[in-house]
Amino acid sequence: MSVWDAYAARIGARGGSKREASKRIAEARLLTRLKDNLSYKDDVLIAGEAQCVAITDTTDQSIKNIYSLPHEHLIHGGLVDWRDSKWLITSLDAHNELYDTGELTRCNYLLKWRDDDGVVQERWCIVQDGTKYLIGEKEKEVMTIGDSRLALTIAKDEGTITFHRGMRFIIDDPDSHERLAYEITKSNRMFNMYDGQGVYRFILREVTLTDDDDTELQVADYYGRGFKEAQIVNPETVRTEGKWL
Repeated sequence: MSVWDAYAARIGARGGSKREASKRIAEARLLTRLKDNLSYKDDVLIAGEAQCVAITDTTDQSIKNIYSLPHEHLIHGGLVDWRDSKWLITSLDAHNELYDTGELTRCNYLLKWRDDDGVVQERWCIVQDGTKYLIGEKEKEVMTIGDSRLALTIAKDEGTITFHRGMRFIIDDPDSHERLAYEITKSNRMFNMYDGQGVYRFILREVTLTDDDDTELQVADYYGRGFKEAQIVNPETVRTEGKWL
């Protein structure tokens, strides 16, 4: 075997080309060295599954960068359990030849609502001040703007795709002595959506509580639409069963 044949054989064993060989070397180096890096985390759950990743800080303490290991992937809109907190993967880089790169945003609210089957659903989400957003509604040729506005960021799934303008929620600190209700006035389902995965952004304005709202469970319109009574079956998932009129 000539020198060039031997070289070609070595390259072939490493991936078939210089580029592929470089990629495999880089992957092996990452897998070898990453575990010694302080950014390496082995106590992370993504969508309920254990996964080793790297997490680094940003200038915003509520936002982190997350990196998968080679040959592993992240879920755009996936819920991450880390450091006794819930986080959403709110963006994901399409350039993932070596590994996936995304952005983690810390969740600050467990949103609850009752679906059309009478089941109380809940999702972790990100609630932020929404006063910078214009959400005026035209009523009798007069533009009115609510006093309090929120921006809600939540992952797309089979439950949140039903969110619509006019849908109401109770969003407030559970330890507060009062409860505030909000309704969706603006929907942006393409806020950060790619290939059918990602997160939605909704803008909400403050509205008045009604007798149909359950302020203890923090579920708006809990007793409406012919629903007479409900009983919590599983406190962890807050699923309900009830009797219909």
